[in-house]
Amino acid sequence: MFLRDVELEALERCYKRETADLVVIYGRRRLGKTTLILKFLEGKRGVYLYTPRGKLEDILDSYIKALIEQLDLSFVGRLERFEEFLDIVFRISKEEKIAIVIDEFQRLQEADSSAVSILQDYWDRKFRYTKIKLILVGSLIGMVERLALSGDAPLFGRPTLRLKIEPLPYFRIRNFWRKLDPKERVLAYGVFGGTPAYVDVYDFNKDIWTNIEDLLVRREGRLNSEPEMLLASELRNPTVYMSILNRIAMGERGLPLGKIRVGDFNILPYIKQLEKMDILERLYPLGEPRRGALYVFKDEFFRFWFRYIRRNYWLIEMTRYDLVMENMRRDINNYLSYTYEKILRELLILASGRRIGNIEIPRFRKFGPFWERDLEVDALGIADRCVVVGEAKWREGKIGFKEISETIEKAKILAEKFKKRDYIVVIASKEGFRRRYEEENLVLLDHENIEKSFDTLSHK
Repeated sequence: MFLRDVELEALERCYKRETADLVVIYGRRRLGKTTLILKFLEGKRGVYLYTPRGKLEDILDSYIKALIEQLDLSFVGRLERFEEFLDIVFRISKEEKIAIVIDEFQRLQEADSSAVSILQDYWDRKFRYTKIKLILVGSLIGMVERLALSGDAPLFGRPTLRLKIEPLPYFRIRNFWRKLDPKERVLAYGVFGGTPAYVDVYDFNKDIWTNIEDLLVRREGRLNSEPEMLLASELRNPTVYMSILNRIAMGERGLPLGKIRVGDFNILPYIKQLEKMDILERLYPLGEPRRGALYVFKDEFFRFWFRYIRRNYWLIEMTRYDLVMENMRRDINNYLSYTYEKILRELLILASGRRIGNIEIPRFRKFGPFWERDLEVDALGIADRCVVVGEAKWREGKIGFKEISETIEKAKILAEKFKKRDYIVVIASKEGFRRRYEEENLVLLDHENIEKSFDTLSHK
């Protein structure tokens, strides 16, 4: 299943323009960048150029072979300079609209420190006057920023479209899990997250727990050491990053900066890099950075791996997969409680200015989780005349009147605190509710209704 329709539509809109476009697509590995651009190239006059590691001559050989094969060109000889390759591309782009994709383009800079500056010169003097769609794709986020996006980058100001490819949110990736029971979709998201490469290895001929064991728990599993290998391939000093993530995984949701200590290292630069890679994010109460943030996992797959796989390596090395699975099953509802909070926040953002069931959700001016002293809610939306309070309950057993009343009391306090006339309460429950409660400002959703609401809202 192709999961990047939003990004594909952005590329298609760009392609329809009768002007030159320089596009930068970036994001960490495994997120589906190559699949996206190959899908985009289908049915178009274009060429996909993969940049191997190596000397510039080897890269140019690879580029020329791709041009010959994909554009049916005739060419004899070997290129020695990057300018010679750009001259060929320019001659082609003068005659027709064409898409040229250079994947892992940051490796050009590794092979020849002047290559990206030369590309900038060709763009300014030649390419910008054609109809070329030049698409640069990179996976080393820091390097891509230094080459194309930061203020002193050689290509700064030239890109007409920048696409950062991030892990997919639940409301988009849930479509991949249509064959699963609605509640199992939450488990699948909590385990595999929003990374297309990780969900693609799922075997629908096996149940979800067998998939978890075969792919993650077993030593030979395809995803057993994936986070460690990814960090090692993209970062210097990966052991420090691993230690930071391991510390954060010890908290139920996340940790404040003061509790994330790794030896004598100044960990802020490391955390910022993990944020750029969409592995971590800073969570502020109501999205306001006036008070201390919690550092939490943005990527569910990494959160799951550090909580259940890395922590149990000593059992995995002894092939005691049965004990790892037993520990996981016993704890999984606690783990998924935070996953469900994130899902509820997605639902409420989609619902802002729309309806859930018979209740209209107002447009939010501010939105996010909220915590303050003894008052905490999973989601709080501040609108012109009311507050919207959301709570997610992922556990066995139906929710009764006592818990509903407690949430309503929180909503009343928050409405008064933010000087609003009214409140709306939205409660999501894995197992539903003990009976129907009829109030005009109360929305009670079991998980099947959560899924139906996503179906309705995500198609508007």
